Amino acid sequence: MTTAEYLIGPTVVVVVLGLLLIAARWASTPLRALPRGVPLGHDFGLLVPVAVVDTSAEVSLAQAVLCTQGIRSTWAMAMTPLHIDAAGNILSRPRHRRHVLVFGSDAARAARTLRPPRGGQLPHV
Repeated sequence: MTTAEYLIGPTVVVVVLGLLLIAARWASTPLRALPRGVPLGHDFGLLVPVAVVDTSAEVSLAQAVLCTQGIRSTWAMAMTPLHIDAAGNILSRPRHRRHVLVFGSDAARAARTLRPPRGGQLPHV
């Protein structure tokens, strides 16, 4: 056998693997774009964020308030981005916060329910 015959097999394998990787990448891309205004990684499907809070106690309070109105809710972690001004100064650092999520049909009612009074805190149960 010649050297060319020994190279044909591995070359075919590499080409086939490359084609499989391209096909897998194409098949795993989403069929729809995210709605305008939704940052990447914040698509919750049928759920809509109605509040962003800092602690798990605030999540529990928000869920309890929503439950009293018959609104089902859950939560998900939210990472706030690093904000830098044009001069390169850090305006705010990333921190872990929590989205309170409800179904889209309940979003307006949930937002009204969670709207803080003039005191600035969530309503108490």
